[in-house]
Amino acid sequence: MKHTFALVVLMAVLAPGISFGGLIGEPAPPLVVKEWIKGQPVAVKPGTNIYVLEFWSVGGPLSRAAITNLNRLQMQFKTNGVVVVGISGEPIETVRQFIQKDGTNIEYVIAADDQRQTALSYMTPVKQRGIPYTFVVGTNGNVLWHGPPLGGLKKALELIVVGQYDSEPLRKQEVAAHQMEQYLDLARREDARTKLAGAALLANRTNDVPLLCDMAYVIATVPRLPNRDFGLAGEALDQAEKLASTNKALVMGIRAVWLFESGKRDAGMTLATQALTSAQSPMIKNNIQLLLRTMEAHLAAAKTNQVNTNQSNTARTSEHAPVANTNQSNTNQSKGPAGKP
Repeated sequence: MKHTFALVVLMAVLAPGISFGGLIGEPAPPLVVKEWIKGQPVAVKPGTNIYVLEFWSVGGPLSRAAITNLNRLQMQFKTNGVVVVGISGEPIETVRQFIQKDGTNIEYVIAADDQRQTALSYMTPVKQRGIPYTFVVGTNGNVLWHGPPLGGLKKALELIVVGQYDSEPLRKQEVAAHQMEQYLDLARREDARTKLAGAALLANRTNDVPLLCDMAYVIATVPRLPNRDFGLAGEALDQAEKLASTNKALVMGIRAVWLFESGKRDAGMTLATQALTSAQSPMIKNNIQLLLRTMEAHLAAAKTNQVNTNQSNTARTSEHAPVANTNQSNTNQSKGPAGKP
C-alpha cells in the first residue's frame, strides 16, 4: 500500500504542471517589451488572433535569412488573423538602427525585449537557446507549436488557420521529454526515489511505442549515468513489442542497442542486422543503419583500446620480469655446466 501511494505521488510529480508554462498546450506567457520599434503594440491573449513570435538577433545570419519567410507568412495569413512579432534581446538602439537601415523591408511587428524576460519565459521551458526560434500561439491563448522559423512553421500555420492542427502529439512528446529529464536527474544523483520515478516513467508511456523505445534507448545510452537500469529499459521494450504492429523493426533496433550496451554485444549486432533487413520504412531503415554503424564504431574503438592495453602490459612485463632471469642465466653461463667455473 505504501509503495502504491508513493508511485501515485511521484506520477503526479512527473505529470505536466504549471511550472512548465510555455509548453505546447499551456497558456502563452505575456510579452514583456522594453520598446515597440516597428508596428503597434501586441498583447498575446485569447481572442481572434494567431500569434507568431520569433526570437531573433539583428546580427545573426539565420535571423536575417528568416525575414523573407516571415514577411511572406505575414502577408499570406494576414486575413486569417495571423500577427507576426519579432522580438530581439539586443539594445534598443541596435535594433532601431537595423530597422532604419537594413530592415526597412520588414512587414511585421518588431519589439525590443526587456532584459530578455520574454525570451526566457518562452525559451527556458522548452530547453531552447539558439535563435532564431519561433512560437505559435492560437486563438485560445495557448502555445500550439514551436520550432525554427524556416522549419515547419508554414505547414503548422496552414493547418492551424483551417482548424485541422492537432497539437497533442507534440505536447505529449514535450511532456515525456521533461519527465525523462527529471528521471535522469534523480538517477545521476543516485536519489532513493529513482526506482519509483522509473516506474512512473514507464506507466506514463504504456500505450506509446515510440516513447517506450525512446525511454529504453535513453536509459541504455545517455552519458554520465552511474547505474543504468537495464531492467527498466527491458520492460519498456517488452511493452513496446506487445503494442508494435507496423514498426516492429524499430523496436528490434532499440532492443539491439539495449543488448549491446548491457554487454551482449554479439547478440546486439546480430539483432540490429536482422532489424535492418526487416525494416520496410526508408526512415526506419536509415535510423537502424545509423544505430548499427554506431555499434560497429564502438566495437572498433573497444578493440583498439584492448590492443593498446595489451601492448602496454607487454611492455611493462618486458621492462621488469626478464631482468632477474637474464642475470640468473648469465651467472649460470659463467659457471659452466653443473654450476662449475
